[in-house]
Order: sequence, then C-alpha cells, then structure tokens
Amino acid sequence: MLDINHILVVLDKDHPEQIALDRAVWLAESLDADLTLLTSAYEVYCEKNSSLDADTRQRIKDSLLEKADQWLSGYLPEAGKVKVSKEVYWQKHLHDAVMESMRHQDYDLVIKGTLKHGIMDRIFTHTDWNLLRHCPAPVMLVKNPAPWKNNRVVAAIDATSADEGHQVINDNILSYAEHLSDHFSTDLHMANSYPMVSVAFAMVPEVTAPDNIQKYITEQHEESCKQWAHKYNITEDHIHIGEGDADAVVADICDEIDADVLVIGTVGREGISGVLIGNTAELVVDKVDCDVIVVKPSDGVLPDAD
Repeated sequence: MLDINHILVVLDKDHPEQIALDRAVWLAESLDADLTLLTSAYEVYCEKNSSLDADTRQRIKDSLLEKADQWLSGYLPEAGKVKVSKEVYWQKHLHDAVMESMRHQDYDLVIKGTLKHGIMDRIFTHTDWNLLRHCPAPVMLVKNPAPWKNNRVVAAIDATSADEGHQVINDNILSYAEHLSDHFSTDLHMANSYPMVSVAFAMVPEVTAPDNIQKYITEQHEESCKQWAHKYNITEDHIHIGEGDADAVVADICDEIDADVLVIGTVGREGISGVLIGNTAELVVDKVDCDVIVVKPSDGVLPDAD
C-alpha cells in the first residue's frame, strides 16, 4: 500500500516562493500523514577557527537559528487536521540538514520545490541533486504551484534492461506509481524510450547496420512494455514508447498527455561521470513541467496486507 505517514518538507530560504508547501499539505490531508517543515541556518564566522571569541560566536549562532525558526514559523499552515512540526538545523548545506533530520526520524517522502538547474549547480553539489542521489527516502520535486488536475500519473521505466538492479527499480517505480494512482483515482501511464539506431551507426560508418535492426529493437521494447503493463494493470492505450534519448522522450510524453506527476528512478551515479553524463532522472527534472517523484532501488512500496 502507499504507506506515507511522515512527510518532510524542505523549505529553501533562497527560493522566492515555497511552492512545495501547498502540495505537501494537500498530500498530508489526503494520506492522513503528518508534516515536518525543515530549513537550515549557517554562518562561517561561527566556526571554531573563526577570529571571533566563543561567546560572540554562540550569540550569533543562536540569533541566526532563532531567525530561521521565526521564518519557518511564518509558513506553518493554519490549524487543521494535519499535524505539523518544524526543525531548524545548523548546517552549511540544506541537503545535509535533511540527512541529519533523517538520522533521527524515518520519513516516507521528502518534498521540495525546485528551480531550473545549470551545469554549474550540478558541479557544485546543488541541494536537489544531493537529495536525489543520497536521500534514504523517495523525493518529490515540485515544479509549479498548480494543483494536480489532469488525473494522470506517469511511470518511466527502462523496459528491456535485463540487469537485476534495473528490474528492481522498474518494480519500485511501477508499484509506487500504481499505488499513487489507485489512491487518488487517476489514470496510470507508462513511458519508455528506445535508442535511435541510425544515429549510433552513423557515428561508425565503417560498420553496416544489420537489416531490420530498428524493427527488431522497436518490437522488443513494445513486447517488454506490454509485459510490465500487464503486471501493473496498465491498459495498452496508456503505454507510450518513443525513439530517442530517455530524458527527451519522457519529457515529451509528459507534455503530450498533460501529466500531473512523473515517477522515475535513479541509481545515483557518483563522481565526475555523474556530473557530466547525468542520471536520466536528473536530466528529466529540468525538462518536465509536472512534479517528479524519484525513487531508488531501496524505495519499495509495502505490499498490501492480506
């Protein structure tokens, strides 16, 4: 079942609007979950190697924490049926505050508003990218304040991968999307892409493409998609398969069908290769207008009770 009881809402003081908050409150009301609002405060002059004396450092730190707490209090929703608490952590990076909070509390979903990112953000460990790669819970990135209104959930998978890790994450993506769709009575769609073989062979002109290779690949993806769709009760007219890079194909599908939310997976590629190549999930976030829920291999949905 979609067992979301505790939701962490990350509020970034550098964002002009906290677009994740309304979405989080709506979800909490629907799912009967509680909310924790989180932000961070930090000033390098308060570190031990600062030229300031210990008493001054402490007074500055206490003042900054108090200001952050007051700022966070301004976003507390009006009294209602949702239980809300707040946390302020002394951390230089907001994602480190999330990690610290999750060492003390198990959250079922982390929600944060997001802005469009550039390559420099990714090189300098942007909060969103760190959450996608390291957060030990599914992460929802809210792209705009508009409510879900089109009743469409999209699950993006790598349908033909035989790798065990991709099989696991495909199941996690589809089971999460299915339970989300069931809970909110929305249509469940599946998105998949296949490579443009002609482009690949054009890069190595000395190699001749086998006859009907594109037809074979297309049919392979169609058959695999049907098998996944059958497992998760997705109707055939809700299967969307496109040719090209996965991030572009998935974004186009979400745009064409007016998706409300996209569920996608990441394996959290590390190091410079992760920055320059990028995980598909991270590339997709910048290209879609709908909310994105990113799950990892460990983010399985609990089975329904017998």
